Amino acid sequence: MKKAVIISICSLALVFSCGKEMPVLPDGDGIITLTVIDSAGTFPGAVQGENFVIAEAMINVQSRSHMFSDQKMSDSEGMTGFYDLPAGRYSLFARKEVVAGAQKKVFTGYVDIEILGTEETCDTIYVTSVTVNALMINEIMYNGSDASKFYFYDQFVEIYNSSADTLYLDGCILTRNYGNAFVEPGIEDIDHVRSLYAFQFPGTPVTGTDYPIYPGQYVAVAADAIDHSVWADNAVDLSGADWEFFNPLGNDYDVPHIPNLVSIHPTSRNDFMISLVHNAVILATGEEYEFEEYTQTSGYISIRINFPLYTVIDGVEYSTNPEKTKELTIRVDAGFAGIGNPKYSGLSVERREIGVDTNHSTFDFVNIVPTPGWSHVDQGATGRKK
Repeated sequence: MKKAVIISICSLALVFSCGKEMPVLPDGDGIITLTVIDSAGTFPGAVQGENFVIAEAMINVQSRSHMFSDQKMSDSEGMTGFYDLPAGRYSLFARKEVVAGAQKKVFTGYVDIEILGTEETCDTIYVTSVTVNALMINEIMYNGSDASKFYFYDQFVEIYNSSADTLYLDGCILTRNYGNAFVEPGIEDIDHVRSLYAFQFPGTPVTGTDYPIYPGQYVAVAADAIDHSVWADNAVDLSGADWEFFNPLGNDYDVPHIPNLVSIHPTSRNDFMISLVHNAVILATGEEYEFEEYTQTSGYISIRINFPLYTVIDGVEYSTNPEKTKELTIRVDAGFAGIGNPKYSGLSVERREIGVDTNHSTFDFVNIVPTPGWSHVDQGATGRKK
């Protein structure tokens, strides 16, 4: 059973002085004050049923309607504030780490609120303690490295085993999400995710044991496992990737010594190419999926691949623009990685903290120089530093 911490969030007017980072939009009169409280008795020193303030918790705010972000630490009373905020939508996150010996427990969570002029709002959310014990997507490079050459072929997806056990990639599938969020029924009314195409590891899904991923191991899967820096400035060297996406139906270059994830789409000739501005990547068990014909706006009949939600191991949606409409169900990912990360920036999105997945990528990911096969957090202590 998951334990909980409470964050009390109130929007007030004219309570504190100006914050350190000012929004660029006009009509900035909103003030959000936060108090981090444990009332469930899960935090060290807390008693169940009594409010216990959490000092020195990191609070992050990210606008969902314009470009603005900030972070502050809660004070000795568990409070902090963000000031002079324009009307708009905001995601707010809290994080507090507790380390006892070799054990680490992370308390984290989020709430989405909207400021309407100077109207006062109050909200309270429960924040779960995050269990670091899963197979997950750790990093995605999608937006290209060189605008002068329109170079975006150094895309890759990195998988990480955050558990204490050896897991297996046999039969697992990495997909590119089908980007049309407006087809009927909507994404929140169906129990599967739609994919434009998908690539599968060899082996038997769920029961296979031929392709292990060890505790703390990173596995980088490249669109093309070559040194892309030879061809474009700031491009990523993927010659040491662990796996490569390969489509035998297309004119796709195959690096001989790198094992392949092979396309399972019956007609697509595309390599694993994902959008440079807004898309989602899904990691699924591969145990069940179905092909579905659909008619494009042009009238052309095409095929997408549907994966039941129970088979989805992890999913990450990214968008440069925070105002984009969600194309992946919030049951898999409630936010966006990559906000403010434009095309050809040469930056990837990587988990802010190793193994921590709140299913809200706005909080979980940061924009960073690509690190295929290792993490900027642990500097490759258990991975492979390039």
